[in-house]
Amino acid sequence: MLARAAIQTYLGVLERSGASRSTRRQREWALSQAVTAASLQRIHGDVPTEEQVRETLPDQLTVMENRIDVTEILSEEFAAWFLPWAATGILAKSEGAAKSQAASRARAAALRALALANGSTPITHTEPAVQLRTPTPMNARALRHVAFDLVAIDPPSKAAVRLSAMLGVMITTPLRPVDLCDMTLDDVRTSTDGRVTIPALPLAPDEPAPAGYTGRATLEPALGHLLENWLEVRQTLVDKLEGSPPNTLWVSVRASPTDEGVIRPAGLPLHPRGLERSYVGQAKNFNAELAAGSRTTLPLGRDGVPVSHLPLSFDHLRRSLLTLEDSERL
Repeated sequence: MLARAAIQTYLGVLERSGASRSTRRQREWALSQAVTAASLQRIHGDVPTEEQVRETLPDQLTVMENRIDVTEILSEEFAAWFLPWAATGILAKSEGAAKSQAASRARAAALRALALANGSTPITHTEPAVQLRTPTPMNARALRHVAFDLVAIDPPSKAAVRLSAMLGVMITTPLRPVDLCDMTLDDVRTSTDGRVTIPALPLAPDEPAPAGYTGRATLEPALGHLLENWLEVRQTLVDKLEGSPPNTLWVSVRASPTDEGVIRPAGLPLHPRGLERSYVGQAKNFNAELAAGSRTTLPLGRDGVPVSHLPLSFDHLRRSLLTLEDSERL
Protein backbone atom coordinates (compact mmCIF):
# COMPACT_ATOMS: atom_id res chain seq x y z
CA MET A 1 0.00 0.00 0.00
CA LEU A 2 1.19 3.51 -0.75
CA ALA A 3 2.32 5.43 2.31
CA ARG A 4 -0.05 8.37 1.73
CA ALA A 5 -3.07 6.06 1.55
CA ALA A 6 -1.95 4.06 4.61
CA ILE A 7 -1.51 7.25 6.62
CA GLN A 8 -4.96 8.56 5.70
CA THR A 9 -6.53 5.23 6.62
CA TYR A 10 -4.72 5.25 9.96
CA LEU A 11 -5.75 8.85 10.70
CA GLY A 12 -9.36 7.92 9.96
CA VAL A 13 -9.20 5.04 12.43
CA LEU A 14 -7.60 7.39 14.97
CA GLU A 15 -10.45 9.89 14.57
CA ARG A 16 -13.15 7.25 14.94
CA SER A 17 -11.46 5.94 18.08
CA GLY A 18 -11.99 9.32 19.75
CA ALA A 19 -8.39 10.60 19.64
CA SER A 20 -8.12 14.35 20.09
CA ARG A 21 -7.60 16.65 17.15
CA SER A 22 -4.18 17.66 18.47
CA THR A 23 -3.07 14.01 18.58
CA ARG A 24 -4.24 13.46 15.01
CA ARG A 25 -2.45 16.61 13.83
CA GLN A 26 0.75 15.54 15.57
CA ARG A 27 0.65 12.05 14.02
CA GLU A 28 -0.08 13.47 10.57
CA TRP A 29 2.81 15.93 10.90
CA ALA A 30 5.28 13.25 12.02
CA LEU A 31 4.28 10.73 9.35
CA SER A 32 4.33 13.39 6.63
CA GLN A 33 7.92 14.15 7.62
CA ALA A 34 8.74 10.46 7.27
CA VAL A 35 7.28 10.32 3.75
CA THR A 36 9.14 13.49 2.78
CA ALA A 37 12.40 12.06 4.12
CA ALA A 38 11.95 8.78 2.24
CA SER A 39 11.20 10.73 -0.94
CA LEU A 40 14.28 12.91 -0.56
CA GLN A 41 16.41 9.82 -0.03
CA ARG A 42 15.04 8.28 -3.22
CA ILE A 43 15.67 11.45 -5.20
CA HIS A 44 19.22 11.98 -3.99
CA GLY A 45 20.24 8.35 -3.43
CA ASP A 46 21.54 8.89 0.09
CA VAL A 47 20.70 10.62 3.36
CA PRO A 48 19.83 14.12 2.10
CA THR A 49 22.00 17.05 3.02
CA GLU A 50 20.56 20.41 4.07
CA GLU A 51 21.49 21.86 0.68
CA GLN A 52 19.75 19.01 -1.16
CA VAL A 53 16.61 19.47 0.94
CA ARG A 54 16.60 23.18 0.17
CA GLU A 55 17.16 22.76 -3.58
CA THR A 56 14.67 19.95 -4.23
CA LEU A 57 11.84 21.24 -6.42
CA PRO A 58 8.37 21.03 -4.78
CA ASP A 59 6.80 19.33 -7.83
CA GLN A 60 9.58 16.74 -7.92
CA LEU A 61 9.09 16.05 -4.23
CA THR A 62 5.30 15.74 -4.56
CA VAL A 63 5.60 13.20 -7.39
CA MET A 64 8.01 11.07 -5.38
CA GLU A 65 5.92 11.29 -2.19
CA ASN A 66 3.01 9.74 -4.08
CA ARG A 67 5.21 6.74 -4.99
CA ILE A 68 6.53 5.85 -1.53
CA ASP A 69 5.27 2.52 -0.21
CA VAL A 70 4.34 2.34 3.45
CA THR A 71 6.86 -0.45 4.07
CA GLU A 72 9.67 1.98 3.22
CA ILE A 73 8.97 4.17 6.25
CA LEU A 74 8.26 1.32 8.66
CA SER A 75 11.62 -0.45 8.43
CA GLU A 76 14.31 -0.38 11.10
CA GLU A 77 16.82 0.78 8.48
CA PHE A 78 14.71 3.84 7.67
CA ALA A 79 14.13 4.71 11.35
CA ALA A 80 17.86 4.37 12.07
CA TRP A 81 18.73 7.31 9.82
CA PHE A 82 15.44 9.22 9.73
CA LEU A 83 14.97 9.82 13.47
CA PRO A 84 18.39 11.37 14.22
CA TRP A 85 18.33 13.21 10.85
CA ALA A 86 14.91 14.77 11.47
CA ALA A 87 15.90 15.66 15.05
CA THR A 88 18.31 18.23 13.64
CA GLY A 89 15.29 20.26 12.45
CA ILE A 90 16.31 19.89 8.81
CA LEU A 91 12.66 19.68 7.65
CA ALA A 92 11.40 22.49 9.88
CA LYS A 93 9.63 25.38 8.16
CA SER A 94 11.08 27.89 10.63
CA GLU A 95 14.53 28.26 12.18
CA GLY A 96 15.06 26.20 15.32
CA ALA A 97 11.71 24.37 15.13
CA ALA A 98 11.08 20.60 15.41
CA LYS A 99 14.31 19.98 17.35
CA SER A 100 12.85 19.25 20.77
CA GLN A 101 12.81 15.90 22.53
CA ALA A 102 9.01 15.99 22.31
CA ALA A 103 9.23 16.24 18.50
CA SER A 104 11.66 13.31 18.41
CA ARG A 105 9.35 11.21 20.58
CA ALA A 106 6.37 12.14 18.40
CA ARG A 107 8.10 10.90 15.24
CA ALA A 108 9.07 7.57 16.78
CA ALA A 109 5.62 7.08 18.35
CA ALA A 110 3.89 7.82 15.05
CA LEU A 111 5.99 5.26 13.17
CA ARG A 112 5.26 2.63 15.81
CA ALA A 113 1.53 3.37 15.75
CA LEU A 114 1.36 3.23 11.95
CA ALA A 115 3.22 -0.09 11.97
CA LEU A 116 0.75 -1.59 14.44
CA ALA A 117 -2.20 -0.29 12.40
CA ASN A 118 -0.77 -2.00 9.30
CA GLY A 119 0.05 -5.27 11.01
CA SER A 120 3.80 -4.70 10.77
CA THR A 121 6.46 -5.09 13.41
CA PRO A 122 6.92 -1.77 15.25
CA ILE A 123 10.38 -0.24 15.16
CA THR A 124 12.55 -0.72 18.23
CA HIS A 125 14.88 2.15 17.41
CA THR A 126 14.93 4.67 20.26
CA GLU A 127 14.39 8.28 19.32
CA PRO A 128 17.60 10.28 19.66
CA ALA A 129 18.26 12.37 22.69
CA VAL A 130 18.41 16.04 21.82
CA GLN A 131 21.15 18.04 23.50
CA LEU A 132 19.49 20.03 26.26
CA ARG A 133 20.23 23.69 26.52
CA THR A 134 22.37 24.85 29.43
CA PRO A 135 19.96 26.04 32.11
CA THR A 136 19.58 29.77 32.52
CA PRO A 137 21.43 31.19 35.56
CA MET A 138 18.02 31.51 37.25
CA ASN A 139 18.18 30.88 40.97
CA ALA A 140 15.65 30.97 43.78
CA ARG A 141 16.40 34.62 44.54
CA ALA A 142 15.70 35.74 40.96
CA LEU A 143 12.62 33.54 40.68
CA ARG A 144 11.26 34.86 43.99
CA HIS A 145 11.64 38.35 42.55
CA VAL A 146 9.54 37.29 39.53
CA ALA A 147 6.87 35.69 41.74
CA PHE A 148 6.29 38.90 43.69
CA ASP A 149 6.65 41.20 40.69
CA LEU A 150 3.85 39.29 38.92
CA VAL A 151 1.34 40.33 41.58
CA ALA A 152 2.73 43.82 42.20
CA ILE A 153 0.05 45.33 39.93
CA ASP A 154 -3.15 46.05 41.87
CA PRO A 155 -5.28 44.13 41.25
CA PRO A 156 -3.25 41.31 39.68
CA SER A 157 -4.86 39.03 37.12
CA LYS A 158 -6.04 35.59 38.19
CA ALA A 159 -3.41 34.04 35.93
CA ALA A 160 -0.68 36.12 37.59
CA VAL A 161 -1.84 35.06 41.06
CA ARG A 162 -1.78 31.41 39.98
CA LEU A 163 1.69 31.64 38.40
CA SER A 164 3.15 33.50 41.38
CA ALA A 165 1.88 30.77 43.71
CA MET A 166 3.14 28.08 41.34
CA LEU A 167 6.59 29.66 41.30
CA GLY A 168 6.53 29.70 45.09
CA VAL A 169 5.90 25.96 45.03
CA MET A 170 8.63 25.43 42.42
CA ILE A 171 11.19 27.33 44.49
CA THR A 172 10.41 25.00 47.39
CA THR A 173 9.86 21.77 45.47
CA PRO A 174 10.77 21.79 41.72
CA LEU A 175 8.03 19.59 40.24
CA ARG A 176 7.19 18.49 36.71
CA PRO A 177 3.98 19.86 35.17
CA VAL A 178 2.28 16.48 35.54
CA ASP A 179 3.17 16.38 39.25
CA LEU A 180 1.92 19.94 39.79
CA CYS A 181 -1.37 19.04 38.10
CA ASP A 182 -1.70 16.00 40.38
CA MET A 183 -1.59 18.20 43.50
CA THR A 184 -4.82 18.50 45.47
CA LEU A 185 -6.09 20.81 48.18
CA ASP A 186 -5.19 18.09 50.69
CA ASP A 187 -1.52 18.51 49.74
CA VAL A 188 -1.48 22.06 51.14
CA ARG A 189 -1.46 22.19 54.92
CA THR A 190 -1.28 25.19 57.22
CA SER A 191 -0.06 24.63 60.76
CA THR A 192 -1.30 26.46 63.84
CA ASP A 193 1.70 28.79 63.65
CA GLY A 194 0.84 29.76 60.05
CA ARG A 195 3.47 27.67 58.26
CA VAL A 196 2.40 26.30 54.89
CA THR A 197 3.73 22.90 53.83
CA ILE A 198 3.50 20.84 50.64
CA PRO A 199 4.77 17.35 49.66
CA ALA A 200 8.56 17.24 49.32
CA LEU A 201 10.32 15.82 46.28
CA PRO A 202 10.19 12.01 46.55
CA LEU A 203 13.39 10.25 47.54
CA ALA A 204 15.09 7.94 45.05
CA PRO A 205 14.43 4.22 45.75
CA ASP A 206 18.02 3.72 46.94
CA GLU A 207 18.27 7.02 48.81
CA PRO A 208 18.09 6.74 52.61
CA ALA A 209 15.76 9.18 54.34
CA PRO A 210 17.78 11.97 55.98
CA ALA A 211 17.34 12.71 59.67
CA GLY A 212 14.08 14.50 60.33
CA TYR A 213 12.64 13.76 56.89
CA THR A 214 8.83 13.92 56.99
CA GLY A 215 7.99 13.92 53.30
CA ARG A 216 6.83 17.53 53.63
CA ALA A 217 8.51 20.78 52.56
CA THR A 218 7.85 24.11 54.28
CA LEU A 219 7.38 27.22 52.17
CA GLU A 220 9.05 30.32 53.51
CA PRO A 221 6.33 32.63 54.97
CA ALA A 222 6.19 35.07 52.03
CA LEU A 223 5.88 32.24 49.49
CA GLY A 224 3.25 30.56 51.64
CA HIS A 225 1.27 33.81 51.49
CA LEU A 226 1.37 33.67 47.65
CA LEU A 227 -0.11 30.19 47.77
CA GLU A 228 -2.83 31.28 50.19
CA ASN A 229 -3.71 34.15 47.83
CA TRP A 230 -4.16 31.62 45.04
CA LEU A 231 -6.42 29.47 47.22
CA GLU A 232 -8.74 32.47 47.64
CA VAL A 233 -8.82 33.17 43.89
CA ARG A 234 -9.29 29.47 43.17
CA GLN A 235 -12.31 29.35 45.48
CA THR A 236 -14.04 32.16 43.58
CA LEU A 237 -13.50 30.22 40.34
CA VAL A 238 -14.80 26.84 41.50
CA ASP A 239 -17.78 28.41 43.28
CA LYS A 240 -19.21 29.26 39.85
CA LEU A 241 -19.16 25.65 38.65
CA GLU A 242 -22.20 23.42 38.69
CA GLY A 243 -22.02 20.19 40.66
CA SER A 244 -19.21 19.08 42.94
CA PRO A 245 -16.13 21.32 42.77
CA PRO A 246 -12.79 19.73 41.84
CA ASN A 247 -10.28 18.96 44.56
CA THR A 248 -7.26 19.74 42.38
CA LEU A 249 -5.04 22.60 43.55
CA TRP A 250 -4.45 24.15 40.14
CA VAL A 251 -7.48 25.04 38.04
CA SER A 252 -8.05 27.04 34.87
CA VAL A 253 -8.62 30.78 35.25
CA ARG A 254 -10.59 31.32 32.03
CA ALA A 255 -12.93 29.40 29.77
CA SER A 256 -11.26 27.66 26.84
CA PRO A 257 -12.32 25.45 23.90
CA THR A 258 -11.25 21.81 23.67
CA ASP A 259 -9.94 20.19 20.49
CA GLU A 260 -13.54 19.12 19.81
CA GLY A 261 -14.85 22.67 20.11
CA VAL A 262 -16.48 22.21 23.53
CA ILE A 263 -16.07 25.15 25.91
CA ARG A 264 -14.50 24.24 29.26
CA PRO A 265 -15.48 26.79 31.94
CA ALA A 266 -12.95 28.37 34.25
CA GLY A 267 -12.37 26.49 37.50
CA LEU A 268 -11.82 23.03 36.01
CA PRO A 269 -8.62 21.05 36.70
CA LEU A 270 -5.55 22.30 34.88
CA HIS A 271 -3.83 19.74 32.65
CA PRO A 272 -0.06 19.59 32.04
CA ARG A 273 -0.30 20.85 28.46
CA GLY A 274 -2.49 23.76 29.53
CA LEU A 275 -0.16 24.55 32.41
CA GLU A 276 2.89 24.69 30.13
CA ARG A 277 1.05 26.73 27.49
CA SER A 278 -0.10 29.23 30.12
CA TYR A 279 3.40 29.46 31.60
CA VAL A 280 5.02 30.13 28.21
CA GLY A 281 2.49 32.86 27.39
CA GLN A 282 2.99 34.63 30.70
CA ALA A 283 6.77 34.24 30.54
CA LYS A 284 6.81 35.88 27.10
CA ASN A 285 4.72 38.78 28.38
CA PHE A 286 6.91 39.17 31.47
CA ASN A 287 10.10 39.13 29.38
CA ALA A 288 8.70 41.71 26.96
CA GLU A 289 7.82 44.01 29.87
CA LEU A 290 11.25 43.38 31.39
CA ALA A 291 12.95 44.35 28.12
CA ALA A 292 10.77 47.45 27.84
CA GLY A 293 11.75 48.57 31.33
CA SER A 294 8.28 48.28 32.85
CA ARG A 295 9.49 45.52 35.20
CA THR A 296 12.29 45.91 37.72
CA THR A 297 15.60 44.29 36.79
CA LEU A 298 16.08 40.72 37.97
CA PRO A 299 18.76 40.08 40.59
CA LEU A 300 21.90 38.16 39.69
CA GLY A 301 21.62 34.43 39.11
CA ARG A 302 24.10 31.67 39.76
CA ASP A 303 27.80 32.59 39.80
CA GLY A 304 26.84 36.25 39.59
CA VAL A 305 25.60 35.92 36.00
CA PRO A 306 22.78 38.38 35.19
CA VAL A 307 19.36 36.82 34.64
CA SER A 308 18.03 38.50 31.53
CA HIS A 309 14.71 36.71 31.21
CA LEU A 310 12.34 34.05 32.52
CA PRO A 311 12.95 30.71 30.72
CA LEU A 312 10.39 29.99 27.98
CA SER A 313 10.27 26.31 28.89
CA PHE A 314 8.78 25.04 32.13
CA ASP A 315 11.15 22.07 32.07
CA HIS A 316 14.08 24.45 31.53
CA LEU A 317 12.97 26.36 34.62
CA ARG A 318 12.60 23.16 36.63
CA ARG A 319 16.08 21.91 35.66
CA SER A 320 17.57 25.26 36.59
CA LEU A 321 16.14 24.92 40.10
CA LEU A 322 17.05 21.24 40.46
CA THR A 323 20.72 21.94 39.74
CA LEU A 324 21.07 24.69 42.31
CA GLU A 325 23.51 24.33 45.15
CA ASP A 326 22.01 24.63 48.63
CA SER A 327 23.64 28.05 49.05
CA GLU A 328 21.80 29.33 45.96
CA ARG A 329 18.43 28.41 47.42
CA LEU A 330 18.75 30.96 50.19
